[in-house]
Amino acid sequence: MVDELADIPFNHSLQILVEAMFESVKEIFQPTEEQMERFINAFISRLPKYMQEAISPSLAA
Repeated sequence: MVDELADIPFNHSLQILVEAMFESVKEIFQPTEEQMERFINAFISRLPKYMQEAISPSLAA
């Protein structure tokens, strides 16, 4: 069964998780764009460098 599952690259799986978290924050807390940008920047800055580099620039902006 494990052989049948496709490997998801680390970068892709991290991006999926981060996008899901950001969308959940938007839905539940309904922040302004400025608040969301501040949250994203604060969140990403707390990640280890290898994770920061794995997240696409569109999320980090």
